[in-house]
Amino acid sequence: MLPTGQMYPPVSIGELPSHEYQVSTDTITEDVSSHLESHPEIPGVILVSGNKIHSMIPRNKIFERLGHRYGVELFIRKPILELQESLETTTFKISSNTRVNDAAKVAIGRHAKNIYDPLVMEYDDDSFRQLDMHILLMAQSLVAENMNNIISNLNRIEQSIKADIPMDTSLDMIFDAIKLTIPYHRAAILIRPNQWEKISSHHELLHLLSEPLNSHPLVRSICDSRNHAYIEDTDKVPLWQGMEFIGKTKVWLGLPILSGNHFDGILSLSRTTNTPFSKNETDMAKTFSEFLSIAINKVAKNYETDLFINMVHRKFI
Repeated sequence: MLPTGQMYPPVSIGELPSHEYQVSTDTITEDVSSHLESHPEIPGVILVSGNKIHSMIPRNKIFERLGHRYGVELFIRKPILELQESLETTTFKISSNTRVNDAAKVAIGRHAKNIYDPLVMEYDDDSFRQLDMHILLMAQSLVAENMNNIISNLNRIEQSIKADIPMDTSLDMIFDAIKLTIPYHRAAILIRPNQWEKISSHHELLHLLSEPLNSHPLVRSICDSRNHAYIEDTDKVPLWQGMEFIGKTKVWLGLPILSGNHFDGILSLSRTTNTPFSKNETDMAKTFSEFLSIAINKVAKNYETDLFINMVHRKFI
């Protein structure tokens, strides 16, 4: 949580609070109901057969059926599978790498009778957990709130660049704003040596584009084309070799930091899960790379703040 009270959204739904409660299909219903009664935060139970998901029963449907006439007599001493077959519940599986907004769209697109059922998240290691719809909708609300506050965040960044405050503070504000609207796991500013020499700041996110990295094909491609580079799966791209210093990365977005036609460096954003950056996120990242250019050049070249103000109006007003 930031000092402003805003919270960082997760990169994917797999990072949201969830539950792993699961039982075999031959578990007695009484054991399941007792466990759910003792743990009211758990939204349901996953039934497994062997190492595979058989089905899932939401909490409310278990107790609703047991509360009906003869419900306890019919099912309480029987395997939970018999209750599941009577209810004919459906399992809604989704990848843990799914973005919050995408997962919410899938969830609310279900049949009305199932719209509030938990989702079963499947992880890359073949494990699975339950995601409560209440948690998912809260996360979606957070994402929407952060996007609605983007203008106020930009105004704060504008004031920080115009004011005579340390560059580290400006960079912190910019990256806070990035993480609120473009969730990431790792970030860095890869800056050209000629700019580094002029910048007094030694922020932890600033890294020198020295050799051999400066000659790396990905870096050269961004420098020469003045366009961003995007890799959806670094394990499948041999060209990624030599970029490992960025750290564990599955999805990478590199954007040029430019002053006019001059290449100053790269804004590097990484995700450790297989969660692609959306087009909207990429477009927003391009805007923030402009902010970084102005913040860096203001220190290096006494950049005119009018350019920053005009850019904000051009992009958002």
